[in-house]
Amino acid sequence: MKYTFNLKTIFYVGGLVAACLVLVGCQPNTSEQNLLPTAIPFPTVTPGREIKGVLPNVVGIPLNGVGLSNPATAVALANLPTATPDYKTCPGSGNPTVDERSRPTNGRTTVAAVLSYLTNGGAPATVGDLLSKWDLLGKNGAVRADVDFTGEGTPDVLMSYVAPDDGGTLTILSCVAGQYTILYQAVTGGDAPQIIDVADINADSKPDVLFDSYGCSSDDKKNCTYRTQLITWQAEDGQFISLLNGPIISSEPLTFKDVDNDRIQELVVKLTDTGNASTGPLRTGINIYDWNGTGYVLSIVQLDPPQFLIQVVQEGDSNFARQAMDKAIPLYQQALTSTSLRFWLNDEPTYIKSYIYYKLLLAQAYADDKGLLTTFQTALAAYPDPNNAPVYVAMINSFWNGFQVTNNLHSACQEVQAIINTRPDAIGLLNRYGNRSPVIAAQDLCPF
Repeated sequence: MKYTFNLKTIFYVGGLVAACLVLVGCQPNTSEQNLLPTAIPFPTVTPGREIKGVLPNVVGIPLNGVGLSNPATAVALANLPTATPDYKTCPGSGNPTVDERSRPTNGRTTVAAVLSYLTNGGAPATVGDLLSKWDLLGKNGAVRADVDFTGEGTPDVLMSYVAPDDGGTLTILSCVAGQYTILYQAVTGGDAPQIIDVADINADSKPDVLFDSYGCSSDDKKNCTYRTQLITWQAEDGQFISLLNGPIISSEPLTFKDVDNDRIQELVVKLTDTGNASTGPLRTGINIYDWNGTGYVLSIVQLDPPQFLIQVVQEGDSNFARQAMDKAIPLYQQALTSTSLRFWLNDEPTYIKSYIYYKLLLAQAYADDKGLLTTFQTALAAYPDPNNAPVYVAMINSFWNGFQVTNNLHSACQEVQAIINTRPDAIGLLNRYGNRSPVIAAQDLCPF
């Protein structure tokens, strides 16, 4: 039989919902009792909307209310509340015993032991004492249990320690549904990471964790750097995320300050290392990373004047590669005329100026610079005996002759490439400036 209802209230029933309705005074005939109508599931009801459907004579799920005359009672029985996990409730206080002699043997068992200690009622504030008893704090290790990173209302546990096998490790634990679980972990190796600060660095009303780790190259113990990381909790993803594209690597510890008075802290890296045999010459100065709304990016680079000749040459090469000849040409000219710039390698004076003449010549040819002929003549005067001159003098002559014949940069470069293929020193002399210097390929020497 069919009935029409005007529904004024939306009822949402999760799962399978059954309803029973008994109407007084309505007696179905025999044919209707023998024919069970097809059940039509109720759509989502819009207030004030009239919905028509066929009610089955058999209830799919017993509601313990057979023969109820009030439909609301049936719906209420079908909507009995279910328990919701309480993410704010943490284990009650206890006094778990810890055997100081049962020191964890690796990173996994270290976290498991701390989780067991907290879940069994150990006070978060005493986790630092626990790690200290196991001699896992190292030089920089620390524990904080006073910051709520996730916003659930309960402070989380931030630990910096030295795992027996992994070395330096930073871990964040949180209380979820009555027990502790791990939310974040970074294995940095070496000593325990240094927690620089826990604060709202980017003024988004959420606490961030700024930490770094210090380590040296296995090949060169003098090549040591700080690796700084910045993380925050992102509720949308339910996890901690990095606010940097990658760790900031520096020779000095990073600091933070509000440089431009916008309430957002900028990350400041002082560049004080002039370099060593492994890195090559390094520029000193300051790098400033600023918040762009989604992450911290390098926004200001304030470099001190270069101290070494090759640094000016490399900057000129960088502009040359971008075909910014208006910037490359003055840099090459500065490198040729400066008397204050120092040589990085002992044998550098024997070849570096011939290379500068060569690159200046190419840059001026590309830019149709009027000083092209003067540069060529000056280079010839500086190296009157091509047979006893560096390889770059032969490349100067080859490029000049090819360019004069064809007036085509590509044809001139093909002549130069023929020399480079037979003289590996053309590349080798330039690739000796350390792992922080650009790597030169044959195509870089004459790219046209």
